[in-house]
Order: sequence, then structure tokens, then C-alpha cells
Amino acid sequence: MWTAIFAITTIICAIGWLSRYISCMAILYYIAEKGYKLPNDDDIRECAYEVVKHLFK
Repeated sequence: MWTAIFAITTIICAIGWLSRYISCMAILYYIAEKGYKLPNDDDIRECAYEVVKHLFK
């Protein structure tokens, strides 16, 4: 019984992670297609810090 519950929740999480990955890659593809400058590692680190700070505010 517990194995089935864990399997179902794992599948639900996997679908969520996959859809998040696809949406992030779609945004990056759009940015690259439109000729905008892609973010470098420092930009991503700074933006991630701000988002986490905003999330736990």
C-alpha cells in the first residue's frame, strides 16, 4: 500500500519537475531566438539570491 502511494507521489513530482524544466528551457530559447543577451553565471546567481530573499521575506 505504502509503495503505491510513494510511487504515485514520485510520478506526480517527476511530472512537475519535467514541466518546470521545459518551461525554463522555453524561456531561454525565446530569449536566444529574439537576440537578447543570455545571462552569465553572476547574473543567474544574483537573480537567484533575490528570488530566494523575496520568497522567505
